Amino acid sequence: MINQTTAFNDRFSSLGWCAYDSMSFSLMENVNSEFEQNGLESAEQILINYYKSDVKEIIHWIKNSSEAFAIRNNLIQQFFEDHFSARYHASIPLGLIIVDGAVNDFTKSKGFFAEGTAVDAWDCLVGCSDGLSKLKNIFNQKRARTNTEMITLPYRNGILHGRDLNYANEYVSCKCVCLMFAVADWMKMKNSEEKRKADYEKSVNPPPLKETFSHLIENRQIQKEISEWEKKNIVIGKDIPVNGAPENYSKYPYIVEVVEMLYSWKEKNYGKLSMHLKKLFPSDIADKKRAGECRKLFEKKLLNAFEIIEIEERACALSKVLVKVLWTTDNNKKEAILTFGCFYESNTEHVGLPWKNNGKWVLMPWDVQGLYQ
Repeated sequence: MINQTTAFNDRFSSLGWCAYDSMSFSLMENVNSEFEQNGLESAEQILINYYKSDVKEIIHWIKNSSEAFAIRNNLIQQFFEDHFSARYHASIPLGLIIVDGAVNDFTKSKGFFAEGTAVDAWDCLVGCSDGLSKLKNIFNQKRARTNTEMITLPYRNGILHGRDLNYANEYVSCKCVCLMFAVADWMKMKNSEEKRKADYEKSVNPPPLKETFSHLIENRQIQKEISEWEKKNIVIGKDIPVNGAPENYSKYPYIVEVVEMLYSWKEKNYGKLSMHLKKLFPSDIADKKRAGECRKLFEKKLLNAFEIIEIEERACALSKVLVKVLWTTDNNKKEAILTFGCFYESNTEHVGLPWKNNGKWVLMPWDVQGLYQ
């Protein structure tokens, strides 16, 4: 991974691309391989194609990275709408404005492009390498003369000050998308920096030998129990109802979590709903603030009905649930299919296993873009 990341940044950072922690590793490998086989232009086209289409499935990650991006979600949605519709004359300036303002809020000092803004973070790709810093320096170049030639880099000063006139193309807009993801990752890693340091210190200071042996015995038992686990093939309409109350799904606690979330939505209990959908919002905001953001998202969406359409048990502590929701907004009927990962999260230092009752089921919003209609 280190070799692939280093090679990627060495080859592509001068062109305005940056490796970041949540970047698809297979994408990075494919781009490096294409560079080695067919050269720079062909490799860059893979990145262009990815940021023009495939990235659409994960754009909600940006909003969830920090409160600084969350409060700009309406602008972020507009940015991506313009970007995917090839309205690059609009998406590019908006993308640069969003990044600059979000970093200003996050640092409580200066924007991304300001002199002296540090974008370092302990033990993360965008903070440890010079990738993000290099992008900042390239994009922040002075553009003192009016230029009518096409540019392929999002020069902030030239674009926002009206000196680079021929900026509206897929290269520049896609690099703004990449920049937004890289900055979002940096914020997320910066927020978790102290905890990650503490976890690392704990890992390099081993416990006493007696405790180690005890953990080994316990881990063997856990491995045995996990190996004996068998997935259930759940037939909707036979094993469970298509829709119903939480108690109708008591044999499957992870489905109960999904249904209780939907009932909280229907009952307009935004405090409870925000706890079920905790992973939908930035991790660095307080419960009260999260409830308020949840109200903004759902208060005009009156849930009419839901249908569970697919259940897939992927592991003893991970299941996938697809649910179709139908709601009314301003007398307009709408519907969407939402995809949740149901993950059993431990509340102890030990591995979380449902049959040990040592944790709780947590909803991961894998694909909930339909809510933002």
